[in-house]
Amino acid sequence: MKYHSHLNRILFTMAVLATVAGIYIFGRFHVAHELLFARHQNRALYKDLQTTLARLEEERTRAVVAEREADIVRQANALLRESERRRQDEIAGLEGDLAFYRRLGGASGSQAALAIHHIELQATQAPRVYRIIFTLTQNLRWASAISGRIQFGLDGIQNGVARHLVDEQLLADTAAPLTFQFKYFQQLEGLITLPAGFEPVRLTVRLRSRSLRKVVEQSVEWGALFDLPRSALPGNEATNRNASD
Repeated sequence: MKYHSHLNRILFTMAVLATVAGIYIFGRFHVAHELLFARHQNRALYKDLQTTLARLEEERTRAVVAEREADIVRQANALLRESERRRQDEIAGLEGDLAFYRRLGGASGSQAALAIHHIELQATQAPRVYRIIFTLTQNLRWASAISGRIQFGLDGIQNGVARHLVDEQLLADTAAPLTFQFKYFQQLEGLITLPAGFEPVRLTVRLRSRSLRKVVEQSVEWGALFDLPRSALPGNEATNRNASD
């Protein structure tokens, strides 16, 4: 009995060992295969990652280059617009000069002795105070000096009601009336103050002179008086200039 019991234990132990060995061998080969497959996948993934990173770097470089090119194009366009603006200002200035000299020489078709060549408004630091500038010309065919007074009126709306203001109401109480005396051209200026709540619409200027039978008159929309890029007198930045010689 003892012999048979001992033999059974040996056989059982050998069977267990054989099973364990089989499992070990099977697991070893299976795991090795899986590890090889995993390593292959890792290499493929690493290669794909490197390829993707390289492509991303290329795209980033292209994006940087494209952005620089766009900046260059934007700067070039800005320079072109600025150059075009200056050219348009120069053309407008030359056209203004040409009109001035044509008017002065009587080549514009107008035979009027006296004319309002230019009216301009400039805002000041005070909200309701404006600088008004007049440029007057006389045809060179008229050899004598001319003198007279500038009168102007302003039409607008105040408190929902139409109102007309004259120069005495717009100029300061201490300001003298605007008078002119010149032979060829003259530029004069003054300060006007709008009443509170007054919305200006249209400015009308009249030139009165004893040398003329008719009053010279010109009306201009208020907003158009600010849209002026330069002085009306060619080559002249100062005000109250008088050309009489």
